[in-house]
Amino acid sequence: MKPIIRFDDVSKSFNGLQLRRLVRIVRKYLSSNGSGFEPYFALHQISLDIRRGDKIAVVGNNGSGKTTLLKLIAGLYRPTRGRIDVDGRVLLLRGVGTGMLDELSVAENLYLYGIIYGMERPRIEEKFDEVLEWAELTDFASAELRTLSSGMRARLAFSLTRHFDTDIFLLDEAFSVGDKDFRKKYEEVFRRLKKNGDRTYLIATHDLDFARMFCAKTIWLHKGRLMAFGETEMVLRQYVSPRHIDPTHYDCWKGDGSINVFASRFKEKY
Repeated sequence: MKPIIRFDDVSKSFNGLQLRRLVRIVRKYLSSNGSGFEPYFALHQISLDIRRGDKIAVVGNNGSGKTTLLKLIAGLYRPTRGRIDVDGRVLLLRGVGTGMLDELSVAENLYLYGIIYGMERPRIEEKFDEVLEWAELTDFASAELRTLSSGMRARLAFSLTRHFDTDIFLLDEAFSVGDKDFRKKYEEVFRRLKKNGDRTYLIATHDLDFARMFCAKTIWLHKGRLMAFGETEMVLRQYVSPRHIDPTHYDCWKGDGSINVFASRFKEKY
């Protein structure tokens, strides 16, 4: 079966961490050799196939390349090297509620949020009451969003997210806010989604319990390199116990065998 997503030796670099043009010019001028910054590689030579219906966690420390991977799939970045093939509609959700406005009411934000993510107005109207009921916000429809707690906002946004229509759903730390009741509600949603074989999910997360619950497969990134990709429990065992991985994968453990001595001190022998 043809993969829905294929990475073929993909690398992604940023020139000077994509500083604004003026800052790049100034720093290039001030640098001692006049050459500016070396490119920073956020991802190195990634090759993997993702099948339709896969539920995949993406784990790794901050700065490991998780967000860059998702943005490449979504088409927000282009690979510096290699090729990416994506066969289907893609939706990237970076934080639940991104795009909502404090000055608008809960009801207005539902329409705004839905339209931003491709829902038609009749579809939003059809789901409106159910969305508020699931979020336990039926009595807050006319309240300004600014009056809601972060947990209430998360429930509101995620409640509508359940009805987004896409082939590939990319979630980037989308559930970092919310109380234990919200967690129970979204975990129940994902338990049902796990049985849906059509939609593909890639979820960047630090929540390993959630990864075990929902994701049959896991991608582990470290400093932009693919350390492991496979069955979730196997990959997470490696992730939490990195000594099980070949240390040659780690940039910080690589060297050319040379030693530079900048100073020395000799003690007088008695």
